[in-house]
Amino acid sequence: MIKVLFFAGFRELAGTDAFEVNDDSLRDIRELVEKLAETLPAELIKALKDETALVSIDHKYAGWDGKLHQNAEVGFLPPVSGG
Repeated sequence: MIKVLFFAGFRELAGTDAFEVNDDSLRDIRELVEKLAETLPAELIKALKDETALVSIDHKYAGWDGKLHQNAEVGFLPPVSGG
């Protein structure tokens, strides 16, 4: 199982702050997003697929090729802008 957490605007698009994926064959973040596309809103998936979001695996920032493992916790945070 992989626990997926959504923060800020992604939480609003997802309609939830957490989601569980029961597929231990997923190897990386991109495969996880493809799996999420089967269930979650298209607007959220489109936002994730542009790969500007920050991603964490087990509370550490990761890249989009970050490797997943059983019982991983993945977080998606929208891009941050400042001024």
